[in-house]
Amino acid sequence: MFQAFSEVWSNWQKRRSRLVEFDNSDPAEMQHMARDLGTSVSELRILAGKGADAADLLLRRLRSLNIDPAKVEPAIMRDLQRCCSQCGEKGLCEHELEDQPKATSWPKYCPNEQTIDALVAERKL
Repeated sequence: MFQAFSEVWSNWQKRRSRLVEFDNSDPAEMQHMARDLGTSVSELRILAGKGADAADLLLRRLRSLNIDPAKVEPAIMRDLQRCCSQCGEKGLCEHELEDQPKATSWPKYCPNEQTIDALVAERKL
């Protein structure tokens, strides 16, 4: 129990530290970075508060569909990662990836459903 609390506390501190660093950054630089990434500064701040592993389930999902993440166009991959990082259904996604049910429900809740479907269709061409 103590270890779980310690891990949660540590993760919170890391997240808080990233947000403080973001908030202390040059606003013009943040605007430039957001523009380069095709997002807003407020969305960039949300992403800054997520952990480095916030889109790890995306990589697992792509591999489960036999899609090599390294072969996905970089701009598309960034958008997939951005959406995955902000998804509120990580628990369900992880459960489906672990159990590998025959009839998954992931397309119904996945914010990347359409893009992943397009990647699957492209791979079949």
